[in-house]
Amino acid sequence: MKRRTFIKLSAMSTAGMVLPIQLEAQTEKAPLLKPSTLITPNADFYILQIGDPAVLDAATWRMALTGLIEKPMPPVRLADLTAMESVTAMRTLKCIGDPIGTEQMSNAMWKGVRLRDLLQKTGVKAEAKVVVFRCADGYHTAIPMEDAMREETLLVYEMNGEPLPTEHGFPIRLLNPGHYGTKNPKWIVNIQLAAAHESYWEKRGWDPVANVKLATVIGTPSEGEEIRAGTTYTVSGAAFDAGNHGGIKKVEVSVDYGQTWTEAEIWAKDTPLAWVLWKWNWQVPQGTAISNSQTTPKREPVEIYARATANNGVVQDEIGIEAEPQEPGGRGVGATGYHTIDAAIVAL
Repeated sequence: MKRRTFIKLSAMSTAGMVLPIQLEAQTEKAPLLKPSTLITPNADFYILQIGDPAVLDAATWRMALTGLIEKPMPPVRLADLTAMESVTAMRTLKCIGDPIGTEQMSNAMWKGVRLRDLLQKTGVKAEAKVVVFRCADGYHTAIPMEDAMREETLLVYEMNGEPLPTEHGFPIRLLNPGHYGTKNPKWIVNIQLAAAHESYWEKRGWDPVANVKLATVIGTPSEGEEIRAGTTYTVSGAAFDAGNHGGIKKVEVSVDYGQTWTEAEIWAKDTPLAWVLWKWNWQVPQGTAISNSQTTPKREPVEIYARATANNGVVQDEIGIEAEPQEPGGRGVGATGYHTIDAAIVAL
């Protein structure tokens, strides 16, 4: 018997339905890993926004710096930013409306400038407490001044060695480490220093801080996949905490409803601001299912769980799912809890 029934979430985000990707069956000679690479190609990186992407021309784009600044300056051009000292860093982004285990988390190598380097050019008045970002698509959000002045907070213009794609914020987007995508705005046209600001999603009751929660995703097997009994199957996935708990220390997998756990191998990682990729070679049992037909394969259901432990000792909770933004009363705080996959062991 199961110790409990897991809460199942449909793969729905604020942008709509995310359809599951069907994987080819693994073989012992060629195990499939998902994600299969530490860097997500631009074409596969998740995309979410409140409307259509804003299409901007680099030659005419300007970004104004306004509000509680000491020294007014002309609007910033893209050439002004690319002439500044650059920073290249790997970062993972995750959607706040992403139910457990779905596709809205990706990792890339970004290039840009430190936000604080730009703010220091204008000077910051003492009464300025937040930095507001206004975007060409009508979106707006704010981050605390202390976050804006972090060395890791970047305005980026390249993604995986290419100019920032239109759908990812061309020509400039913010990377605000530790926070969900709602606090990493795209298509920025105005940076304003202010004493306070109520952001786009905050007006709708969402979490104003939007710290990324400790999360583990199972990539293989996929939901409903049939796994051959008596073989070695590679369970794989990703884990991420955005550095809020010091990064990922270990990932564990259970195939007996959480009664026992086996530590997986972390096979790819960078800094705590990027996800880690993990895998576990499972010696699949022969199974005990009984078939009523000699021609029908024996099929035994199995649930696979994954959880992460952070470097500060925090262990991912079994149950802790918050209301999602699209649900009545949803606050947009980010889902928590184990990811679980329903699969089946099949013996011919």
